Amino acid sequence: MVMWKLKNCPRCGGDLYIDRDIDTWYVQCLQCSHRREMESLEELEMRPVTAGTERSET
Repeated sequence: MVMWKLKNCPRCGGDLYIDRDIDTWYVQCLQCSHRREMESLEELEMRPVTAGTERSET
């Protein structure tokens, strides 16, 4: 499963995806391919991504 951190690349400001190899987790930029291995999963700031706001029809 791939997770995304939008507009969070330290090099170019692009979109990062978080994935893993056989034994390590890494963060890689989709635009410039900047890659960094992660020490642990605690580095992930898990925040839900909302696509929009819901409106109630009253």
